[in-house]
Amino acid sequence: MALYDNKYWLLSHIRNSFISTDDTGMCELVMVGESKDVKQHLKYAEPYPEPDESEDEEDDFESYEMQMEMDFNIRDRSNTVSHIEKIELARKKASKIRHIKWEKSENVNNDDMFVKKDISQSTESKKQGSMLTTLLNSHSEVPKNPYMEFAKFDGSGQVNIPTKKYKIFLTMLPPQQRNYPIHICCIASAKVLELIGLTLLKYSHNHGISNLKAAARYGLYITEEDGEVDRDFPCLDPKEPISKFGFTCLGLVEHSDITKSVSFPEESQNSSNENLGRTRLISEKAKVEETKQMENDMQAVEEHNKLMEAPLYRSFEAVMINKVKPRVEVNIGVSGERIEIDPVPQKGAKLLPFKLKAISHSIDSIASCEVTDIKADKSYFRIVYSTTNSGYPTGQRESSSSASSNSPSIQNSCNFKHYDFESDHSTTKHIVKKLKLILDLKSSFLRNEYLSSKEKKSNRRKNFNIMK
Repeated sequence: MALYDNKYWLLSHIRNSFISTDDTGMCELVMVGESKDVKQHLKYAEPYPEPDESEDEEDDFESYEMQMEMDFNIRDRSNTVSHIEKIELARKKASKIRHIKWEKSENVNNDDMFVKKDISQSTESKKQGSMLTTLLNSHSEVPKNPYMEFAKFDGSGQVNIPTKKYKIFLTMLPPQQRNYPIHICCIASAKVLELIGLTLLKYSHNHGISNLKAAARYGLYITEEDGEVDRDFPCLDPKEPISKFGFTCLGLVEHSDITKSVSFPEESQNSSNENLGRTRLISEKAKVEETKQMENDMQAVEEHNKLMEAPLYRSFEAVMINKVKPRVEVNIGVSGERIEIDPVPQKGAKLLPFKLKAISHSIDSIASCEVTDIKADKSYFRIVYSTTNSGYPTGQRESSSSASSNSPSIQNSCNFKHYDFESDHSTTKHIVKKLKLILDLKSSFLRNEYLSSKEKKSNRRKNFNIMK
C-alpha cells in the first residue's frame, strides 16, 4: 500500500488508467473540471527544473509505465461485431459448397465399364495440311506477277530507311478512274524506272495485269494536283534516282511505238542500197560538222567565261628575277583595277642587304604581259609598265616603288620598264592570259603607244638586215 499526497499526479494517474481499460469512453467526462487546475499548475511550473527541486513536479507528466500504441486513437471493435463478421464469411463459403450423397450400387459389372481395345490392326493416321497449304496447292498454276521484282523498293513498313511518298495518276485508265491517284511510298534510293515498276505492281494487285506492259514502256511526267500532265517538260530520266526530283504529283504515261516498218519492192533494192550509202555519208558529214560546231560553241562559251572572270581578283605565286638583287618569292595579285607584288616573308630576311618592298601599280600603267622563255619545268614571263603617264590623255600619274626604279628599261624607250618572273607552266599561262584579257578590255592609250613603238622597233631591225 502506498500513500500519495500530490493531487495532480493522482488526477493524471486516474485519467490514464481508466482510458486504457474503458471501451465506452465515459472516463474522459468524469474529471472535466479537474483538468483546469492541472493546466494552471503546468503553466507556472518551471520548464527545466533543477534536480533538487523537481521531486514533486515530476508527477505532473504522464505515466511512463503505460506505453501507447500508434493506433491508440482508434477504438477496438467489440467481440460481437467480429463474431458476426465470422458468421457471414462462413455462410458465403458454405454457399459455394455442394453436397452430394453417395449411394453404393449393388450390381456393378467392371467388365462393361472398362472394355479392352483391339490394337492388333493399327491404322496409320493421315497428316492433314493447313488451309493455306491447300489454297497454295490449288493455285500452283497461276502465272507469276512480272512486276514482283520491284516489291523490294516498297517503303511502307520500312524502319530506319529514308522513304518518299508520291501521288501517281495513271493516264491509261478510263476517264472515270484516272482522276484518283495511287499513293506510293518507296525508298529514297530507288530510281525512276523502279518507281514505275512498283506503281504497276500496286495497280496489278487491284486490276490485274492483262492490259499492262513492261515497265520500260512507261514514263513519269510532272503532273498538276488535279491530274493534268504537263507535256511541256520531258519525262523523268529512268536511270536517275527519284530523290533527285522534288515533285510529289507525277503521271504515268504509256509511250507509243517509235519504230515503224517500211517495205520496199524487190526491183528497187539496188537503188535503195545506193541511197542508203549516200544518206550514211551525208549523216557522217553532218555529224562531223555538228561536232565541230559544238566544239566551237563550247570554246566560245569558255572564252566568254574567262573574259567575264578576268577583272576578278586572283593571287598567284611566282619568283621575281633581277640581275642585281637575288631571287625573291612573291605573290602577284591581279584584278581589273590594280596589280600588286608582295614579297613572301622568309627566314633570315633581315640579314639580306637588299629588301624588296611591296609594289602596287594601276592597271592603266601596265603596257604588256608576255612569255619570254619556256623550259622543261619552268616558264618565264615579263610585265611591262610605265614610270610616267605622259602618254595618257587624262594627264594622270602613276606612283611606283623605289625598288622598281633600278630595273633596266627597254631600249629606245625611256618611259617603259619591266619585271621578270619565273613560275611553272600553268601559273604562267593563267597570269599572261588574265592580264591580256584585262588589257584588251581596257584598251588604254599607253598600251597602244607601247605596241606601236614595238612595231617600229621590229621594222627597223628588218630594214637593217636588208641593208646588210
